[in-house]
Amino acid sequence: MTGMRKRVIRPNLGSVLRPKTSGPRKHFLTVDLTKEEHQQILQHCLAHGISLSQFFADLVLADATEAKAERKQRVRVKIEFDLTPDEYDKLEMLARVHGKSDLNELVHDLLMPNIELERLHSPMNPVIVRYYLSKEEHDIVTRHVASKGFSACNYTAMLARKAVLQNKKRK
Repeated sequence: MTGMRKRVIRPNLGSVLRPKTSGPRKHFLTVDLTKEEHQQILQHCLAHGISLSQFFADLVLADATEAKAERKQRVRVKIEFDLTPDEYDKLEMLARVHGKSDLNELVHDLLMPNIELERLHSPMNPVIVRYYLSKEEHDIVTRHVASKGFSACNYTAMLARKAVLQNKKRK
C-alpha cells in the first residue's frame, strides 16, 4: 500500500555540518518547546541552513564553554499589566496588609518563592526535540546545566528563545 508520504524538511541539506568529534554523537538531550517556539526555531534553522540538533548543540556548547563573569549584578524588571480600578485598590490594600511600602515590593515578594524553586514545572504540552552530542560534549553540557540548577530541556529552550529573538532584532 503506497500512500502519500509527508515530505521531510531537512534544514541542513547542503549546508556545513558540525565539526567531527573524537567519537560518535550517540548521547542526546531533549528540549521541551511549545508548538509556537518549535515553529519559530524551525524557521530560524531553515533560514540559516542548520539542523535543529546542530542549533541546540551549538547553543548549549557555546554557553557551557564561554567564560562568563559571575552574574551577580541586579537586573531591573519593569512589568506592566491592566487592572480595573477596583482590582488596583485591592492590590494596594494587599500591599498595605502585608506591610509592603509599595506594589513593586509586594509583587517581588510574591514572585520570589516561584523563582527560587529547584525545578520549574509548567502545564504546557511540549513538543520534545532531541539533539545529539558526543560523550565529551554531553559531559560538558550536563555539568554546566546542573551548575545552573535548571533541567537541560528548559535551559536549552531558554537559550534558543533568546537566540531567535536576538536574530529577529538584528533584522
